[in-house]
Amino acid sequence: MASLVTRIGVHVLALFLWLSSPAAAQAPIAGNYGIGAGLGQTSAILPPPGTRVIENGWIAYSIDRFVDDEGKDIGAPGGDVHAARLAFRYVFPGIEILGADYSAGLVLSYRDQVLRPAPGSGTAYQQGDSVITPIALGWHMGAWHTQVSYSIWVPTGKFEDGGQTNTGKGLWSQMFYVGTTWRQEADLPWAATLQARYETFGEQKDTDIRPGDVFSLEAAVGKEVVPGLSLGVLAATSFQVSQQSGTPGGNPEKYRINVAGGEIVWKPSSLPGAQVALRVGKDFDNRNTTEGVASLLSLAYAF
Repeated sequence: MASLVTRIGVHVLALFLWLSSPAAAQAPIAGNYGIGAGLGQTSAILPPPGTRVIENGWIAYSIDRFVDDEGKDIGAPGGDVHAARLAFRYVFPGIEILGADYSAGLVLSYRDQVLRPAPGSGTAYQQGDSVITPIALGWHMGAWHTQVSYSIWVPTGKFEDGGQTNTGKGLWSQMFYVGTTWRQEADLPWAATLQARYETFGEQKDTDIRPGDVFSLEAAVGKEVVPGLSLGVLAATSFQVSQQSGTPGGNPEKYRINVAGGEIVWKPSSLPGAQVALRVGKDFDNRNTTEGVASLLSLAYAF
């Protein structure tokens, strides 16, 4: 019992020291898109017209530390973030725009806090922010596949200014996406994907803070090693291209996130259209945000 009390006291003291330091005002609001959450070896391939896709994903993010604008540990205790998402997508048959297939989608989430929270945040499972993708276009040219899309983040999650258990960010955002996948035409193909995202934000409710625009670049490469089973590696970087504005006490420096990891994808032959994917990524050399290890277990079914 004494050791437990000591550990709790150390964490409380570390948090108090952090909150009373200048660094406490220098953590910018992170983008809504969780870097790597939509990345895979073939993630830029739009399914054939008439396809419906339902996906359920479970995300766990273990925060090792919080870092400042030089990448140094600020001493605040880490923690764990858990979230679930339910995604729907439909590729409309008989509709082509600029020679591309047309799709739309929706993502709902349920979580215990935002993905990259401020130090000292509490946890309470509630609905998170939602994503509407009114338009996604996909082109297919042999082994090459290209997709562009436009998405809107809707502030359906709980947000209170200064709240310790927020599951949303209290703002709207827009994201523009372009991605290309090359998939070898072979029995056990190689595949590679490169995709870019640009996210821009409205003002946060009750605070008038406007986060800086975020650019993300993601890449993946992998191979189907046996029928139905693919292994791959992933890498991504995400950073603010403009500075946050409206922050009381002065605007923080921009943040940067780097991630590297791997992916396993299984498509069981006994259940056509089903896919199970596990992705694990580790942060490195980040600035003004968190560092840790994230994992995503995704179950999808296309029909």
